[in-house]
Amino acid sequence: MGFWSDLFGGGKKQEPDAGTPGTEPPAAKAEGAPAPKPEPAPKPKPKPEPRKQQQQQEEDEDMEGVQRLLSRKVERVLEQLGALAARARTGEEVPSLTVTLHLAHGHSMTGEVVDYVPRESVLMALGKEGLLRSASVAYVDLTTVVAVSVGNADKLLDLAPLVRPNPTRQDLMSLMEKLPHAITEQFWPGEAALGGRPLRFEVDWVGLDDEPGRRALEAAMNVAGHALRALAQEQGREVLRRIITVRFIKGRDTRAAVEGETGTVTVAPGSADPTVSSFRKAFAAALR
Repeated sequence: MGFWSDLFGGGKKQEPDAGTPGTEPPAAKAEGAPAPKPEPAPKPKPKPEPRKQQQQQEEDEDMEGVQRLLSRKVERVLEQLGALAARARTGEEVPSLTVTLHLAHGHSMTGEVVDYVPRESVLMALGKEGLLRSASVAYVDLTTVVAVSVGNADKLLDLAPLVRPNPTRQDLMSLMEKLPHAITEQFWPGEAALGGRPLRFEVDWVGLDDEPGRRALEAAMNVAGHALRALAQEQGREVLRRIITVRFIKGRDTRAAVEGETGTVTVAPGSADPTVSSFRKAFAAALR
């Protein structure tokens, strides 16, 4: 019977020997499993390249000039470009401006203004295959031009009628009187006539009486005026009893602060224009 039992599997199953290779218990396999690899630390963000920083600075400087430009009618801009072309014909060295005329029917053309006839037409030397000038010209009916795009718009700063004039010292002294008077009259009518202490602005002109200084001072005065108005509207007109004087002085950065009844606005010519929000927060922080 032993033969038949072995043949048909009737014998007892033999338990595997614990020492036999490849027959480790499941627990042993689990203990031998490799530990998960730690996640790599996040890579630090690369610092901006010096070239990009320089490019950003140059763009900011360009925008500082562009912000001095004034909005003008299309006809007025083309008139100035035509006058520039007339000066070039006399041999004067003038900046070369590439412009794009946008027409009422949706088309556009790019080139240089060669001539301009008021209320009638514009003569354009058309650009071709990357060239600034070509032998092709276009006579454009002025009534069809709806907009003008100017490349390298900073060159427009050479056209005085298109540029906001630099404020004079007299302009700023007038602004220094008008702004605080208008704010006082808005919230405390007749304060000066009744012998009260109206808001006043003072300027330390050291370092601010040149073109960049006056432009920065003009912006700082306007922003400070808007900030004080906003603060009085939010917290009540008593604010103007607690800030009596605002002094403007030159400094390394543009900011506002208050000490006692005097607000001090530091003006940094050449820096970015201040914001109403930043000045309002600075004035409000000192009044808490």
